[in-house]
Amino acid sequence: MLLEELKRDTPEFGWRFGAVCGKSGVFPSEFVQPVAAPDFLVLPPDRVEPRDRQGRVAASAAVAVAMGSAVAAHELDISTEAELYGESSDLDDLPLQSSQYNMSEFAKKYFREAQRNSDQKAKKGKELRDPVDMVKFSKSPIHESLIDFSDSGMNRVATDIFIAIMKFMGDYPLKSLTEQEVVATILKLSRDHGLIKDEAYCQVMKQVTANTSSKPESCQKGWRLLYILTAFHRCSDVMKPFLMKFLLDACSGPGVQYQGIAKACEQNLRRTFTYGGRMQYPNNMEIKAMLAGRSSKRQLFLLPGGIERHLKIKTCSVALDVIEELCFEMELHREEALEEYAVFLVTDKGQNVRPLNKREYILDITTEAETVDPSYSLWFRRVIWSLPLKLDNELYVTMHYNQVLPDFLKALLSVIPQGNVSDQHLQQIARLSALQHRAKDTIYLPTLRDVQESVPPPFYSKQGSQPWLNMVSQHMQHVQPLNPHQAQAQFLGLVSAFPMFGSSFFYIQSSSSASVQAPCILAVNLNGLHFLHKDTHEAMVRFPLKEVQSTRTQRPTSGSSYPYVDILIGDLLNQRVTQLQLEQSLELCRVIAMHMENLLSVRDKRLTLPPSEITLL
Repeated sequence: MLLEELKRDTPEFGWRFGAVCGKSGVFPSEFVQPVAAPDFLVLPPDRVEPRDRQGRVAASAAVAVAMGSAVAAHELDISTEAELYGESSDLDDLPLQSSQYNMSEFAKKYFREAQRNSDQKAKKGKELRDPVDMVKFSKSPIHESLIDFSDSGMNRVATDIFIAIMKFMGDYPLKSLTEQEVVATILKLSRDHGLIKDEAYCQVMKQVTANTSSKPESCQKGWRLLYILTAFHRCSDVMKPFLMKFLLDACSGPGVQYQGIAKACEQNLRRTFTYGGRMQYPNNMEIKAMLAGRSSKRQLFLLPGGIERHLKIKTCSVALDVIEELCFEMELHREEALEEYAVFLVTDKGQNVRPLNKREYILDITTEAETVDPSYSLWFRRVIWSLPLKLDNELYVTMHYNQVLPDFLKALLSVIPQGNVSDQHLQQIARLSALQHRAKDTIYLPTLRDVQESVPPPFYSKQGSQPWLNMVSQHMQHVQPLNPHQAQAQFLGLVSAFPMFGSSFFYIQSSSSASVQAPCILAVNLNGLHFLHKDTHEAMVRFPLKEVQSTRTQRPTSGSSYPYVDILIGDLLNQRVTQLQLEQSLELCRVIAMHMENLLSVRDKRLTLPPSEITLL
């Protein structure tokens, strides 16, 4: 699902890395067979595989490019990191206060110059340059990488990064480039060449240490660049304690000038290791804000009913942070509650709705969305309804009332078997109409038009306008003492007993299954996937969540207007694919994924024994 979301609207959508007929590469998804951890890695034809350890490390970038797989590249980075550095340790178990993790120690172990000096000292018995000086500011560009890579291609990349760093800090002419372009160059070169990320960190730390530049803003800009780098790229696990100690020392150093940004860098790095790092290069506005010392922006989020919330979004804020803040305002503190809500990106005037993964960076989303649709918006909605309603918080009640109301007015929450409705159900609809009127906090009695707008059309057609007005007016006598908050809460309490309450609804244009008569309505909730008759909303077929194996989106075929979703249903012995055509295909996949994640989370908690029971066993 994550790969599908990332590749949507790109040339890679619908393509996967794998094997076909014994050949590896990138092929259309329907033909490819997934491959295991590959043992057939080959370098591009113009490269010769190095025989020595350092050469193999230097070749990691070329192999990753040949693989065409970000996942494989990440795994390769881990293996080459182990070859270059040896085994790494857990950061929490390391004594970061000792001198063991000073950058000079890192330079002594892994810098090219230190290795060369060590060899010369052994041969000639001379004292050469101290590693402490190797990690201090340099006024002139370097001619080879700081870290001991032997590949000449890596040296060229390292020198290009160093010059870009000097340009950003003002120690080298920018010429016709902008600061945004220079930052993009640094981030791109670091991202495309594996362990060169460590090299980039070493270079920036070197340039802000004992900075003697003639440019007054040089050191400050260097720290700003380090702030950006920690938000986008993780360093290796081996370098992590050295980088962390460098930042911690700057936080507690005698000078207060860079303590604040050093602390912000440390927080960025921790979040980058947790969430993977930013993906979209910062736009010009974000770069200017960072250079001015601003690390956050006010971002508008829309809640149901047009409720607006402007939240402070930092460089490394993810969707989960937004969910936590809004849930806290609704007095929802349980971890399970956070799993039930999602942030949605809405573009094309509401035609394209995409739920965000909780680990996605908000500024990545907004940076990309601005180029596609400058009038994009971010919505906050509830998707899973497993926890009971909480009716004592005003924002909670107002948000949920406004989210449920449109589905009620479309009669999606109700089932009308064979078009028949009981008198008791009509009375319930009339009471709900009266509660809607009271929720508006108006002083006048409802009119015919008010009643017509507050009763779902399938029910309104069952009797005339005047009988409906009489029924609603009778119920107004009982709901008049309520305030708007109480009226909304009572409305929620009543509709929560409706059959399809707590569902996400999708209009299905066509289906490949003979048991699903399309067009129809698909309701996704805790009980599974319910295909409903488009008029009566009676269930035609239901698939329990535990039978849903996977979902996948596909581009629309030529001549059709909507994309497809393939849903693999069944168990290991009996599986079938149901293909659905609908407008919000990616939204459907993500909503199903959220329900599956919730199902697995509940199952895991049931299987987890408390310590006392484990001891007894």
